[in-house]
Amino acid sequence: MIYKAPFTAIAKSLYAVLKDNQAIMLDWFDSAVPINEIEDCFKNQSEFSYGIFGQSDADCKPNKTAVVWDGSLQLEVYSNYKGRKVVAQKLEALLNYLSSDTGFNALSTALSAEGYALVSLTVGALHVSLPIYGDNGVWQNGGTDISFQLHQLN
Repeated sequence: MIYKAPFTAIAKSLYAVLKDNQAIMLDWFDSAVPINEIEDCFKNQSEFSYGIFGQSDADCKPNKTAVVWDGSLQLEVYSNYKGRKVVAQKLEALLNYLSSDTGFNALSTALSAEGYALVSLTVGALHVSLPIYGDNGVWQNGGTDISFQLHQLN
């Protein structure tokens, strides 16, 4: 069997299930997108928030009959709202959606199309960080790590 690291599959699948989620209401970006491109997307809005797919890891656990991947992906949330409220609400919405049957099933379907079976999904500890002070104002941020176990289908 040829091993296929699930980095692209998990990011693509998560993007597909999160991009139009009305409860979360975040635009999602890969960590490689420069901040000036992200800010350009919101140049006509005084307040906005967005999510970034951050650091990811995957650990291959092959055996004689299957390839199992244990991994995680950092989901980061940023907001230019003055307080922590927006970041906290977005993280709570992420937790509720990804922990629900609806979220799990949507992600499972998306991953299946990419050649993986979703076995388990855990939303890790949520955190809201200290504000970031920069030239463009004060940014609130926070995040969570999602952990997953996947079976590679082929």
